[in-house]
Formats: sequence, structure tokens, C-alpha cells
Amino acid sequence: MSEVHVVDPDLFRTPVRKSTVDTVIDRIKDLLISHKLKPGDRLPNEMDLTKSLSASRGSIREAMKVLSSFGVLEIRRGDGTYVSDSTGQKVFDHLLFQVLLSRIDKSQLLQLRRLLELGIAQIIIKSASDEQIGHIRKVHEQMGRSLDRDEKDPGILTELDLDFHRAFAEATGNVLIERIYGFTLELFEPSIRKTHENETRLAYTLHTKILEGLAARDEERAAEAILRSIEQWNALSE
Repeated sequence: MSEVHVVDPDLFRTPVRKSTVDTVIDRIKDLLISHKLKPGDRLPNEMDLTKSLSASRGSIREAMKVLSSFGVLEIRRGDGTYVSDSTGQKVFDHLLFQVLLSRIDKSQLLQLRRLLELGIAQIIIKSASDEQIGHIRKVHEQMGRSLDRDEKDPGILTELDLDFHRAFAEATGNVLIERIYGFTLELFEPSIRKTHENETRLAYTLHTKILEGLAARDEERAAEAILRSIEQWNALSE
């Protein structure tokens, strides 16, 4: 078992005396951004943090609970508090609720989808391997086989549709893009389902055009197919 890196409590010192939960969270966030805290690091004990942050024990405990609920920290009973080794779904669940509460409208979702999907297509065309594009094709073919069996269940078709989009993002080879796009798919899922309640084969036809543009490494062709797909999604999800 590799040796655990224990963080120096002095890293948490702040020049101004503050004791709020938000200040404690902000300090930990700053340390993560500056890479002075890294995944797998064990935080100092509660007493050391209280001294370094000039914060009450209650504020420290509450901040640890909040960051644990976000999936940023992992509290191991009897062992200590660690920076999580990976970003889990909890972080994006929290962000999803914030987005939902911000009362976004359809036009904003359209802008977001255009921005992400056109950008993803550019990356795939420029740098994805034939094998990565081939994986998108395999996922796409699964939907085709289901439709050939006369599948009409909107739930099943929606999941197959989302599988195509997940494979699309995965082909960038960029985990950050994959996770952010995966998060946005949760926002799109209800409206994507609505399109399958109205049309069963249209998404497959539109995805075929997108795939053809990607496989041909033709940015203009792929972009045209993506914009057409988004236009149809918008029309059918009204």
C-alpha cells in the first residue's frame, strides 16, 4: 500500500480572520485549484484546521459535511478526511439542482447544446481515432437494430439516443468534456424523450447524418447535420 500524503495544516492559514462555513469551503477550493491539495490527500485533523483557519470547530465540521455531500471530500470514520480520488455524480447532481433552480429557458438550452455539440464534433474530426468513431457507429447500430425490431417504447429509444450522445462525447478522449456533456444530457433527457413520443425513427436518421460527417472528417457536413438535429429536437419537444 502506497504511503498517504498528509497535508501540512499551515496551508489552510488565511491572512484575515474568518469563521464562516463558506470561508472554510472557499479556502479548500483555492487549495484544490492551486494543486496544493490533490486527490487522495488526507486533510489535517479538526483541531489543526480550527487553528489554521481561525474558524470554530462547528464551522469546520459543517464545511466538511458540505464538501462530503458534494463528493469533494471523503470522511472515513476512524481514519480521517480525504480529498476524493475522482469526481463522482454527487458534484454534478448539486450543479444540476442549481441549474434547475435558475429557471433557464429553452433558448439558453439551445445555445448550450449548439456550443457543446459543434465543439465536440470539431475535436472528433481533428483528433479522434477511427476506433473511437467506430465505437459511435456500434452504439448507433444498436438503435438501428431496435428500430428494425419495431421498437416503439419512448423510454427505450431515449436511452439508446442518449447512448449515442455519450459515445459522441467519449470520442473526444477528454474526460472533462465527457462529464460536462453527460451532465447537460440530464437537462435534455425529458425533451429528448418527448421527441421519441412523436417520432420513432427521426433521431436515428439524424444521427446517421452526423456519423457520416464525422467518419468523413468533414467539419461542415457534421456541423450541418448537428444543427439540423438540434432544430428537429427543438421543434418536436415543444
